[in-house]
Amino acid sequence: MPERTLGDNPYNVVHQLTKTLEFLSRVDKYIEDAAKTNNAKFEEMWKIIKTDREKHASLLKEFLVTEMKENRF
Repeated sequence: MPERTLGDNPYNVVHQLTKTLEFLSRVDKYIEDAAKTNNAKFEEMWKIIKTDREKHASLLKEFLVTEMKENRF
């Protein structure tokens, strides 16, 4: 059986999940700031990005959980 190496993959996934969650912890403030200035375009932009990043965080988390359950990490 050939040796399987993970390389930087686990680190990269965990690192990106961390960065994504950091952004999500701040984005509501960005939305609030846009709303305070009655800038609907900025508010909508942040909401769209938030939704996308939530999807990315979910994907990264699901990947990690699956890999750990299958003893690949």
